[in-house]
Amino acid sequence: MPMDDAIRALRLDQTRRDLVRDAYLGPDALESASRFAASGEFLAVCELVGNRIRGGKVLDLGAGIGIFSWAFSQHGATRVFALEPDSSREVGRGALSLVADGLPIDVLGGVGERIPLKNECLDLVYTRQVLHHTSNLPLVLKECERVLTRGGVLLVTREHVVDDQGQLSTFLENHPIHALVGGENAFSLDEYVNAIEGAGLNISHVIGPWDSVINAYPAVRSNAELELVPCRLLVERFGQAGAVLDRLPGVRRIVWSRLKRPVPGRMYSFLAAKP
Repeated sequence: MPMDDAIRALRLDQTRRDLVRDAYLGPDALESASRFAASGEFLAVCELVGNRIRGGKVLDLGAGIGIFSWAFSQHGATRVFALEPDSSREVGRGALSLVADGLPIDVLGGVGERIPLKNECLDLVYTRQVLHHTSNLPLVLKECERVLTRGGVLLVTREHVVDDQGQLSTFLENHPIHALVGGENAFSLDEYVNAIEGAGLNISHVIGPWDSVINAYPAVRSNAELELVPCRLLVERFGQAGAVLDRLPGVRRIVWSRLKRPVPGRMYSFLAAKP
């Protein structure tokens, strides 16, 4: 099924209403953009990249409908380059152009393996759930390094990780959109790290599945909520006795170890800089 048809079908399926909202796939792209810009996830993104948004030049790699580009423009980026290979209206440049109208957002067609920008022209390259779709991961990372200025930052967020082919098969079998259109993928943690470092970038943060709201969304929507996850799970399982258990030494560590087990397709994010 073509992606546009799949998205329209998901929107009509009332059982998928939460999925559509949480994946920012609703019909009103500006509403999705505004919601993302106000989210705990984007707040965490801003904290990670520091002062590189306001007054900076940003590449939104694999921009989709443009909600991330819109958020960067609203937070003071002087120019945002929204690179998206899909030209469609539901999930590609058709929707992106509407979101970008009147803003300092340049909509570009193309792929990460050949970024249509000159060398060392950007302060920040941002991706969200993009790199696991690429056909040549090392080449995309080399392109990101090429377009960053010295001291510029790459923030890669919400990348699916698997340990082996068995985990990849399990992940794909259970992915709701992959079941409709295909095209999903995941790499090992070493493959992401080696590709980033192999491109000449220095990794400062490898952020695990439950280390930040960035990866834990939509299960939690702020870092404050994230801190309360063990207590919430214990209360759900044991009632008020769970709140008592939460205060016992070592109990939270046990809950976190259970949550952080290596499930297929778990989310990781990476922050790296160009030396």
